[in-house]
Amino acid sequence: MTAGTSLRKPKANFGVALKQRLSRPRYLIMGNWLIQVFIVLVFIFFRGLNTPHAGVMLQQAPEDMARVFGDGDSGSYLKAALSLVATGHNTQEWAWVLNLWPPGMVWLDASIVRFSPLDYGVTIGLITALVWSAPLAVLTWPFMRRWRHALVVLLVEFAILGTSPFQSWMFDKGLFYADGLSAALFLLGLSLFVNRVRSKGPVQLWIRDGIYVGIAFAATIYLRASYQLVPWALAAIAIATTGVIIVKRIRGMSTVDLGRQAVLLIVAALTVPILMHPYTTFVQQERDRTQFVMLDKLIYVSVWKNYTVDSLPQWLLDGGVSVGCDIDPSKCALIQRAQADGKVFTPEELRNSLLESIATHPLQFVSNRGSYVARQWYADEAGSYSSSDTLNPGQGLLYLVFLISTTVVACILAARGTWALMVIPVMALAVLAPLAIAHVEVRYLIPLKMIGLLAPMLILMLREQPTRSRGSKSAAGRPAESQLR
Repeated sequence: MTAGTSLRKPKANFGVALKQRLSRPRYLIMGNWLIQVFIVLVFIFFRGLNTPHAGVMLQQAPEDMARVFGDGDSGSYLKAALSLVATGHNTQEWAWVLNLWPPGMVWLDASIVRFSPLDYGVTIGLITALVWSAPLAVLTWPFMRRWRHALVVLLVEFAILGTSPFQSWMFDKGLFYADGLSAALFLLGLSLFVNRVRSKGPVQLWIRDGIYVGIAFAATIYLRASYQLVPWALAAIAIATTGVIIVKRIRGMSTVDLGRQAVLLIVAALTVPILMHPYTTFVQQERDRTQFVMLDKLIYVSVWKNYTVDSLPQWLLDGGVSVGCDIDPSKCALIQRAQADGKVFTPEELRNSLLESIATHPLQFVSNRGSYVARQWYADEAGSYSSSDTLNPGQGLLYLVFLISTTVVACILAARGTWALMVIPVMALAVLAPLAIAHVEVRYLIPLKMIGLLAPMLILMLREQPTRSRGSKSAAGRPAESQLR
């Protein structure tokens, strides 16, 4: 009997040890991340590996997909990538692709075609699932405290992922566009930023997460040029935070916590241009420019033209492509008469004319841009590009509430000393700013909608702040968060 007992005891100890090991924060965090991967995989591969998306089957040959995609964004990326794989360099035939779009998707497509053992479409789906699982894991982790809480969080997450930015575009028709991956990386950068500010920790962790945030934002810019103002937003808040620290130091006030926030901002703000430098150097040497794309020059030409359905697709007309002529018809007529007489305007001259018209007609400009943004905000991504018959006011209102809540709470927390969170409203403005002159598509507003998903974490910070200031919650009281710190 004694011998039998001694034989069973190690089994009991092993079971207890295994349970304790699995309950450690690192395993819980890993488990939550794996859950997020599985959720996104279910949405993307709901009919197996050969699920249809964007008019193709995921296991189709990339050459067949390229023919189906045509000359749209996804088709242009893929055709340039196939040429890159076949020739080993960026040929003149496809040089225009890297003039209109950053190189991220071309590089990604070419890498998949060249190196992936899986089908091109399947690999894109897997990469999308892995990338999106990261911000979803960071955003949900603070609420995964009990099984009941976890169930509620997952149900809410399923509801959010069921909205059209995900289901109609990023996980479906736009799966091969850069929108989904760039929005995920943008949200990852912001969620890592907010998590670090919330979690505190030693300065080494602020430096580490500043590097992670910078990597996420740099990857975002390599995928979509619409995020090109992100590093400027980071730099602006970093400078402002440093200024606040100087003022507080002069007044003899403590700046330890604010100093760590400045470190996070400065490291992130420096990491982005460092990672962008190689490609910036390339385009400067090869194409005599420092910007990733040449879209601004094309935009300044298009804003001074009158378009009809015969000259442009309806979705471009719905986006307000001719903003200059819309707000200042008289100057538009003068420019068009001068062009008819043979005068050639430089993009800089057309830009200056647009800025003058905006300054002269500010109310017309705000009304014009506001009407197009509002129309696209309440549109549904189901039609790829919005039109009058794809409106989704309920969803638009939901994301508007999210965005307003995120912005308001971030400003409240900033006023209470977490100054670095001002980066959130500034980022929203940085994403919205290019739409002041460019045409507006419903998919262009997805990043703003994703910013709204930070609301639960910020509201949690707002609830925790008074408690933490009284010191009633110690780090030991929340051991599960130590691994994220």
